[in-house]
Amino acid sequence: MQEIAHAVYQIRVLGAQVWLLADEPLTLIDTGTRGSGGAILRALERLGRRPEALAWVVLTHYHPDHLGALPELLRACPRLRVAIHAAEAPYLACPSALPNPIARDYRWLRAVVERAWPLVRLRRCCPVHVQLRDGAPLPDRPAARVLHLPGHTPGSSAVYLPEKGVVLAGDALERRGGALGPPGRPFTEDMAAAHASIARLAAADFETLALSHWPLVPRRAASAVRALAERLG
Repeated sequence: MQEIAHAVYQIRVLGAQVWLLADEPLTLIDTGTRGSGGAILRALERLGRRPEALAWVVLTHYHPDHLGALPELLRACPRLRVAIHAAEAPYLACPSALPNPIARDYRWLRAVVERAWPLVRLRRCCPVHVQLRDGAPLPDRPAARVLHLPGHTPGSSAVYLPEKGVVLAGDALERRGGALGPPGRPFTEDMAAAHASIARLAAADFETLALSHWPLVPRRAASAVRALAERLG
């Protein structure tokens, strides 16, 4: 567990990194894959917090490495409420409709994943208490905002903490060999929209960029995003 800004913790879980906003209300961003609930509960314990204190989980998008542990946390945390972008909220109520995450251009990989998909995706219905929209504050957090960054998925969103100079961007970008790039093409539903979202993110003012599967950009992150947006045209 790493504190990346005051009261903002990055936690390594199965298959991803998630974030905990440790001031009130206690808020988790993403859950990791199925089986990650224990790591999140241990992180709460290290901070001296009980499961009952976890008030919100905000999901950056509907892929299973981001919401897979949601059922575990709903069982363990009796006060927990769920927020996800409005474009993806219906899939939590009907997880059998969750789409194959592989882009249609990658037919062979898509076919392989399709066979295992019923075992990997979310398997139980989960509530959505708040449907997020672009520019809106996070639930009970007027100083934190939702940035809708579609492309990787239709509802992909980042959490923007302007007072802390932090963006928690989920899978909106990658960072390979120290260089930022767009999200992986095989896992991105609309690459043109993903590029447009990077250009939009470049207009924000922030210092630190956190990504779900890649190393943190701890300094001058907005400048790096602007440079990437210019390269992408």
